[in-house]
Amino acid sequence: MRFLFLILVAVAIAGVTYPFVGDFSLFADAALWIYSLVAAFLIDKAIARRRELKASVNVELARLRHIYHVAEQLPKPFQKKVAALLLAYERKIASEFISHHESTGAFRALSHEIYSFAPRTKKEVVLYADLMQTLQDLTLGRQKIQVELMGGLYAYDWFLLLVILAGLLILLFFPAEHLAPLARLGLAFITVLVILIPME
Repeated sequence: MRFLFLILVAVAIAGVTYPFVGDFSLFADAALWIYSLVAAFLIDKAIARRRELKASVNVELARLRHIYHVAEQLPKPFQKKVAALLLAYERKIASEFISHHESTGAFRALSHEIYSFAPRTKKEVVLYADLMQTLQDLTLGRQKIQVELMGGLYAYDWFLLLVILAGLLILLFFPAEHLAPLARLGLAFITVLVILIPME
């Protein structure tokens, strides 16, 4: 919402001040400010995504450690299998973190081993319920990490940046008397796009 407000204010200032100023460079300056605001917003969004990714990875590691510690309280054969599968999963992630989805096979092997465990005592039932909840949280966390890794600029972000940059270049390199109506139309078009196409 703050992004939309900044763009609308910049467009409004450019539109209101243009008729009173003979020099067309003010219009180009407004377009430059709009481009700068959009670029700054997208950079801020990318930094926020990286922070979220780091937090998600830390949460995933904590859940993996929790699974290991809970499995230590269960029968030795199960504990050894889970420990080996956790190690295989962590190695897979460490070697191909950017391709996080490549670790799906190792994660499925781990989850299958946990699903196939049959608790016998009340203690094992409680511990198994904890394992299942942690595994469910881990599964949801993996989806979040995969989405965050695919992050980058969305098509709408690139489109907006390129349209504003094209408008700015046109304003800077062509004679002002031919572009005044076209420039107003271009800024109006950008404003309509920003209002009609929802930002994520």
